[in-house]
Amino acid sequence: MKVLSLSYCFPNARNRTWGVFVFQRLSALAGHVELDVAAPVPAFPLISRARGPLPAPMEQLGGLTVFHPRYLYFPGVLKSLDGWFYGRGLRKWLADYVDTERPELLDAHFVWPDGVGVRHLSRRVGLPYTITLRGWLYESMRNPRILRQCVEAMQGAAAVISVSSHLAQTAVELGIAEQKLHVIPNGVDTERFRPRCRDEARRELSLPTDGRLVVSVAHLGARKGSREAVGALRRLPKDVRLVLVGGDPAGGDNERALRGLARRHGLAERVLLVGRQPYERIPLYFAAADVSILPSYREGCPNVVLEALASGRPVVATRVGAVPDLIAEPDHGRIVPPRDADALADALADVLGRTWSAQALAAAEPVKSWDRIADNVKVVFDRALGGRT
Repeated sequence: MKVLSLSYCFPNARNRTWGVFVFQRLSALAGHVELDVAAPVPAFPLISRARGPLPAPMEQLGGLTVFHPRYLYFPGVLKSLDGWFYGRGLRKWLADYVDTERPELLDAHFVWPDGVGVRHLSRRVGLPYTITLRGWLYESMRNPRILRQCVEAMQGAAAVISVSSHLAQTAVELGIAEQKLHVIPNGVDTERFRPRCRDEARRELSLPTDGRLVVSVAHLGARKGSREAVGALRRLPKDVRLVLVGGDPAGGDNERALRGLARRHGLAERVLLVGRQPYERIPLYFAAADVSILPSYREGCPNVVLEALASGRPVVATRVGAVPDLIAEPDHGRIVPPRDADALADALADVLGRTWSAQALAAAEPVKSWDRIADNVKVVFDRALGGRT
């Protein structure tokens, strides 16, 4: 089976941490099928050059052959046409690729713009396609024109993979046939994320070795709930510190705002903002934690929950996206409502007051290697092709 996977969110020359979870799934999938990757690059004259060099048309990344065709993109305007521009921009490139490489299946990693663009492309090259549903489906529901295109793309797909049961149910409510949907959550790099010595990790990261640490690994945008995390800290004992691992989204000023909030609450010494960190260091932050938190307002299938569990640390997270699929209360931690600092504080107090087995958490049923996930995806591809391999 030859598959061409398409994802606008994928590591490239500009951002090597962009789309790590997509890269990990595809790296594992390459051991099960013959696979190439198209990571289209949105480009607009002058603006694109000002942001730095564009990636090469083709590169080898972690054993994958990755193509970077370009398509016209208008920053900030004509958003409902992004999928159409995606498909239009890749038409010639894909036609040439199909003529030479003969793929059997197109695999879109997001419903927007990948899925919508691939729907247009599939009709031109006569190939079936699959779509993976992630948290962006919720965003598309804010714009009726975009949502309509997403629904049409899902209806035309040979199969739809959802990273959570909640997303799958949302798709059903939008009119997608249940038999077309397959729930396959994200996997985790179980070699990188594993139980480690807490004190050694703290020393390596120059974090305090006394007291207890609540660790959040997420960007500092408001929707990740960092304000609620600071608010919850006010109600916790003084030996508890909050470590925020992540930077501001482009153009944001959240770090300054969070520092100001911590000062106003008298928490300046207890809130540690360590900024954006290399992916290679993230396992150490989970290892340094007594508990990991994800107080987001919305998510798809948050890898940080799986990575924390694989690292042997309990998790307190909000009831969004795939979180209920990943955290079995009370065995793995607690689930709380979004935007509720008091509920977050109560849950953290409960989790911090218990003794946890790192090995038991790492062996939790939701913690699956990417290779196991890739095997499940391969089964879906087989069905999408009518059983052909």
